[in-house]
Amino acid sequence: MRPNFLHPGRLLKESIQIYNSWCFTPKKVTILRGPLTFDGWYPRDHKPGPYPTTEEERRSAAIKYGLRPEDYRPIDQNDVVRYAGDYPELGTITYDHKDPYEAWTDRQNRRNWGEMVPISMMRYRGDRLTFTGLEAEDFTTWGSIIICLRVLVPMILLSWYFCRDDPNALRWKNPAMPKQYPYDFYRAFPFDDPRKYPITNYSFDLAE
Repeated sequence: MRPNFLHPGRLLKESIQIYNSWCFTPKKVTILRGPLTFDGWYPRDHKPGPYPTTEEERRSAAIKYGLRPEDYRPIDQNDVVRYAGDYPELGTITYDHKDPYEAWTDRQNRRNWGEMVPISMMRYRGDRLTFTGLEAEDFTTWGSIIICLRVLVPMILLSWYFCRDDPNALRWKNPAMPKQYPYDFYRAFPFDDPRKYPITNYSFDLAE
């Protein structure tokens, strides 16, 4: 009787089928992306276009950015700093103004997937000092002076300790005199004979 075993090719095929059944295929990833899952959507489709001048262009821009036409308002063309074509004016909603207990998709920036960001988002990130002004109540003049002294005083003391004239003080390197040469090569440079400029060097060794 023939032994009951699977052919290696069939075994490999079944293993691949099992793997594909639970792994993230491109189709599954597309389904899990969120609201922007219609065919043909790419990030380049959300690049700002020209400023809308007609009602039809306004409606088209609102649909592109996922906004209702009555809520869509482009950034003012006269704002030379923030103007970006048909990009919408979303106002200013800072990091501190968002609920910290919300189940954000991006907890670090308190953003959800597909959420529009203001044109000046980088100005209102979570690593800023204050947005609401509540933290500013803790500021005092003496508090800021103490913070500066906590840095400056150790620097001054360390500089004095390592730079004082005491020969027994700790140095970055041991002091050493320059090497002695029999002739003054600097005076002879570049074309003269250095033997014309001898140097008298003294030593503390006893004369023989």
